[in-house]
Amino acid sequence: MVKRIKQHYPQPPCNIVDFYREQLYRELSHMFKWENLPTTVPHDYLERSLIRHGNVLFYEHPDIGLDILQAEVIGYNRHNLPTHARAYAMTTNNEITQPIERVIKRLADSSRAVEEFNPLTDGVLIMNREDGAGMKDIVDHYAYRLALAQQAFDTSLLWANVPYIFQVSSDDVKISIEKMFNDIFTGKPFVIVDKYLLADNKDRAGVPGVPYIGKELLDTLNEIMMKFRQTVGIETAGVDKAERVGKFEVDSNEQHTKTVLQIMLEQRQIACESINAFFNLNISVSVVGVGKNSDQEEWEEIEDMEEGEEDGDSDNGTGGTD
Repeated sequence: MVKRIKQHYPQPPCNIVDFYREQLYRELSHMFKWENLPTTVPHDYLERSLIRHGNVLFYEHPDIGLDILQAEVIGYNRHNLPTHARAYAMTTNNEITQPIERVIKRLADSSRAVEEFNPLTDGVLIMNREDGAGMKDIVDHYAYRLALAQQAFDTSLLWANVPYIFQVSSDDVKISIEKMFNDIFTGKPFVIVDKYLLADNKDRAGVPGVPYIGKELLDTLNEIMMKFRQTVGIETAGVDKAERVGKFEVDSNEQHTKTVLQIMLEQRQIACESINAFFNLNISVSVVGVGKNSDQEEWEEIEDMEEGEEDGDSDNGTGGTD
């Protein structure tokens, strides 16, 4: 009998973890832009399947035409590369009634790979990463930590709304204190006319001694989100600084190895090359935002203006800063 291992670390509510898990999946599912896809291949299904499941089979269906489906690998070669894949889709309109199995082909198989390709039995496997994995490991890691920070923030906010606590010796004192606070909330001054009114609470705190740390926890939430993006490979600066972080500081944090994002792009481009050769298409994929410099140029222009003011080029004529 297997003994269950008790979890001794805090467990945030499942609905909070699920909320952040879906948020991270949604962000990852819109990092790539595909162009010239066949009309029967939906972009959102393609990326969502790659991010969540890891492998997508590109194949030709005898009735549908060019199509894609989530797939599982059922065979490997000596280099641990997929050789066979199976895909199955549960549909209510009976588009696909049998599992789809294809021999996985790639241009590196042989010099005659294109001539030997059979669209009725062969297909191309689009992989999210080089190991064929989705993004579940990264998403679960950060969704749990975001949920912990969110729960801490909610707890701090809840304690900030706990009312004053008083101990009274009679109903008359209770009514007097309640009237006093009602007057305060209407804008009237805090005036104690009875020196014995709060005598019962002389040695007690009127408010629970739990400090409000919402701002620090929000910073923690943002830092976890930034760390998630850095782990994936999205260039980003920390958010714990009050001043604007310069471009050179962001550049100094660039990695000197392939990031997860670069590996994901590389796998998609390898698949595109094979698909284009085998199916006579012109599909391409790129990272969203790469190659469009308008936003970056505007950012650098703002930075140059701020640096000029710091160097004494401001128009106040003092040559200094406050």
